[in-house]
Amino acid sequence: MKVSIGWLRELVKLNTSIEKTISSVDLKTIGVKEVTENFFELDMKGYNRADLLSLRGVAYEVAAITDSEVTFKEPQDSEFSWVKQKLPETPVKVETEENCPLYCIAKIEGLKVGHSSPNWVKKLADSGMRSVNNVADVTNLVMLEYGQPTHAFDAERVKDQTLIVRMADTGEELITLDNKKRILEPTDMVIADPQKSVGLAGVMGGKDSEISDNTTTILLEAAIFNPTTIRRTAGRFNLPSEASKRFQHGLTKVRLLQAVEAAIKMYKNLGGKLTAITIIDHSQEQAKEIEVSHQKLNSLIGVDIKPDFVQSSLEKLHFQVEKVGESWKVTPPYWRQDVEIEADVIEEAARMYGYENIPPKKLTGELPQKIDQGLFEFISKLKQTLVDTGLDEIQTYSFFSTQVLKNFEVPKERLLKVANPMSAETEYLRVRIAPNLVEKVAENLKAFKEVGVFEVGKVYLPMESGPSEKYVLSITLVDETTNPLRKLFSIWQKVSADLGLKVTVEEGEQDAREKVVFHPTRFIKLMVNGQDVGRLGEIHPRIINRFGVEKRVAMLEIALEQL
Repeated sequence: MKVSIGWLRELVKLNTSIEKTISSVDLKTIGVKEVTENFFELDMKGYNRADLLSLRGVAYEVAAITDSEVTFKEPQDSEFSWVKQKLPETPVKVETEENCPLYCIAKIEGLKVGHSSPNWVKKLADSGMRSVNNVADVTNLVMLEYGQPTHAFDAERVKDQTLIVRMADTGEELITLDNKKRILEPTDMVIADPQKSVGLAGVMGGKDSEISDNTTTILLEAAIFNPTTIRRTAGRFNLPSEASKRFQHGLTKVRLLQAVEAAIKMYKNLGGKLTAITIIDHSQEQAKEIEVSHQKLNSLIGVDIKPDFVQSSLEKLHFQVEKVGESWKVTPPYWRQDVEIEADVIEEAARMYGYENIPPKKLTGELPQKIDQGLFEFISKLKQTLVDTGLDEIQTYSFFSTQVLKNFEVPKERLLKVANPMSAETEYLRVRIAPNLVEKVAENLKAFKEVGVFEVGKVYLPMESGPSEKYVLSITLVDETTNPLRKLFSIWQKVSADLGLKVTVEEGEQDAREKVVFHPTRFIKLMVNGQDVGRLGEIHPRIINRFGVEKRVAMLEIALEQL
């Protein structure tokens, strides 16, 4: 999040220099990645502070930690434009309330597309965005100040000027604003008119409904979408837009309505007029009241902080605080959705007190028992030995891709399914590593004649007692000979000798699953003290051909914890 210094000065009457302000933000609030003459950038990675994705949220924070005052007031609902006049509704239908609890469309007429003012252009540039045109720029400026994404559709390019929020059909196509055709899935949410999709909800608008030089009427959209749905779609299409980032962090009804009002006023200054509006609201936002114990606060922080300081600090952050005996009843402001439990409030008091003011203390109590590092030390030696043989280590995802599931004929009912997968590619956890290696070997054979790779990692096995995680070594090898299995066996013999492993080989019958994966005659079992611990063999030609590989592929997979 890039914070425009000039814009911030409009929102906060600072009591200190901008240099000291930025230093305070870095010390008390969140890391600062970069500082220039025009902006400073917040390091949002790993933080759940959705409020800091808006200039107003940053302004409240800066005012609190620098004893300054914001220059704006929270508008009342009665002040909104549509409350003061009776307006017709725009035709809107929400078919997926669980994924879109709040949806607003405002119709603005009488606009003329042109260049934005120099002030707008600078605000956008300082925030890391480029100016498009005055109509489109309003949506970005509002998003930056309020943290609420909005989108403007050209009303004349939307059939019947009617919008529908629904889930996509399988194989449905949409050309997004970046001119790329997107093939949609039922897990993707779209904004559509009665004929076609006109936008990928919460991620990117559609090309067919974008603002043009001839646009005079727009349908302005503001919504709250399910963060998980947006995260899944944005991840699958690799579209980490500024809008999707904010939807994923979570939005509030109050800020949405404020953003719509701000946009309407800005369009009015461009000659536009609000002529219709629809707000479909199924949201259930409730203020959270959290009880905070003074004794627990001091115990967790390790310092005796006076009650008056705690209360005044929280009030500077716009928390409502009521003293009840030795505790407080605390209600966070609507924009602080990250504050949910007592420990969250205590953290707020601690950072306002200053982590640098908390004296260091020596650890007390008994030292924990030493963790057995035997397995990890063995894995480290094993990896180095494998590298010394000329193999390359790679790391693949802990999931089976759709291609692997199909090509290896993996029965899905035998896999652990992820409850909330990012996409179809991360839906099932792997029960072996070799299929993923084969997929990567096939890709590398396009550029190399020989490929030998290994991976040490976890597999995830469904058991009656619950899911089980096991460390496994997998090696996949292709060379220019007609018998890569011989070379792989030779490598394994050397590794076993170097590490002192007592692994024997044994011929045996293939079970039903092994008959699918392995060549029927080029296959042996790996044994330790008579216990079956792994497989060494050549992958079935039928499977290899599905990956577009014409050479023989040898594979080894062995359970490490039994070695």
